[in-house]
Amino acid sequence: MPPINYKAMLANRMEQDFSKWTAQPHIPEREIYRFLHTMKGTAGTIGLIELSEFCGAQMAFFAEDSTALLPIDSVNALMAALTAFFTTDVPDSPAAVDATKDAPVKESFVLIIDADAEFASSIKESLEEKGIPAVIALTGKKGMEFFYTLQPQMVLVDLQLPDVDGFELAARISEAAKSRYLPIAVTSVDGRIENQIRTMEIGATDFLAKPLTMPFFTAYVMNRLQNQEAISKGTLFDELTGAGNRKYFNNVLAHMTTLAERTRSAFTLVLMDLDHFKKVNDTYGHPVGDKVLQAFSQLVLDMKRESDYFFRYGGEEFALILPDTKAQAAAILVDRIRSAFAESDFSSLASEPFQVNFSAGISEYRLKQDTLVSMADQALYQAKKNGRNQTIVYELSNDDLRRHLNIIIVDDDSLVRKLVSRQFSGWKPDDFDIYIEEYTDGASFVESDWYKPDENYMILLDGVMPKMDGLEVLNQVRSQYPHENIVISMLTSRNNESDIVLALKSGADDYILKPFYAQEIVARVQRLTMRMFN
Repeated sequence: MPPINYKAMLANRMEQDFSKWTAQPHIPEREIYRFLHTMKGTAGTIGLIELSEFCGAQMAFFAEDSTALLPIDSVNALMAALTAFFTTDVPDSPAAVDATKDAPVKESFVLIIDADAEFASSIKESLEEKGIPAVIALTGKKGMEFFYTLQPQMVLVDLQLPDVDGFELAARISEAAKSRYLPIAVTSVDGRIENQIRTMEIGATDFLAKPLTMPFFTAYVMNRLQNQEAISKGTLFDELTGAGNRKYFNNVLAHMTTLAERTRSAFTLVLMDLDHFKKVNDTYGHPVGDKVLQAFSQLVLDMKRESDYFFRYGGEEFALILPDTKAQAAAILVDRIRSAFAESDFSSLASEPFQVNFSAGISEYRLKQDTLVSMADQALYQAKKNGRNQTIVYELSNDDLRRHLNIIIVDDDSLVRKLVSRQFSGWKPDDFDIYIEEYTDGASFVESDWYKPDENYMILLDGVMPKMDGLEVLNQVRSQYPHENIVISMLTSRNNESDIVLALKSGADDYILKPFYAQEIVARVQRLTMRMFN
């Protein structure tokens, strides 16, 4: 794909805006604010840092909600200053040459559970300056959801949360995360020794007294993440369930593939997913959900052959690798496991006994490892579409059943839309297809027929747009559609903490400050949407 001259595109678009302004005697003040807001985010994203900082400084002189009309003569100096950034021979930063070639984004990320959105946002920004992505949860409930679905590499828990005691939440996370050697830091403005001792007693890693010294804090986080990675590399089993972990799965799959190619022997992969497991966690609580996972794992471990391999593939999804086994024989074993599991009763103190079923997809090795997992995943998807609680063996006719992730970019800035779309065009997941849609404003998006219940969505939503503000769009989506298959990330140039708080409280899963690295968007989407496909 040939490189795109984003700087020239931005200059051309700016001149078009200026031409519209000078054709009229007055211009709305809020229009100038929105123009500067857009320029700040776009210029920084494509590497024009000085221009971005200039626009950010100029925004302070205009009001977003003003109804005033300004004489066009009053903005002549502003237009001249902006034009000078493109006419003077100022060397571009490396990012301006090709914004798709950014510094690599690390996979590790930190979950911040803190009701103080201003504090949490400052931590997030400090970490992301060091290349460590962070996600914020303002409540304990949201924090637990992110912990189980996003699987962070480190968690910060504040003691003062609106819906749960911080010590209780940290203890629950610590118990569930033992197998991952997860660093858990308790934070509080109350640094009494009693709180520090209690932190150690519940199994957390550290106690950090607020206010934090940011240079120390970022170095501390990097240290903990490096240690956690070193430890986790040496483990092969999931402590909660006793099943092999994803690393062990990859090792065994590679070994079985090599063996099959050398001996021409068959082996079969089974992917199993517990049906409606999120409802179990939401209705009965995560501790009961953990008991369901443990009971299922123990049942499979008891019923499989000694030569078979069993793994926790991710969340409530598990995998079996069956050596010297054809797909139909594997289906018989899986159905026996299903019948036995269906007879298992689960309960909590306040509920009647309930049962849990699972769906399964099976694929047989056919001398191409790179399609084996995809074929089993497609068969599993078909089992879910057929009503769940059943086993499907992959057939060649299943090619049209691949799952979809619809990435929707809602931004009035055509340059940002092009930049982000271009970055996603290189992402080719093995087990689902990417479809990209663009909308020029919030109104056209909410009025369109964009939603299909059986598909998954990642919405990248600009915060400031004409016709309909990003927060209005966010509120409409969250009030009309379910949360399970829609993830929303706000794109904003605002540093106003109250706007960020409002977005998170209104149902945004994350926010990304402009300017941003284009590659960072892909990494965030991969992280935030993984719960839909794992």
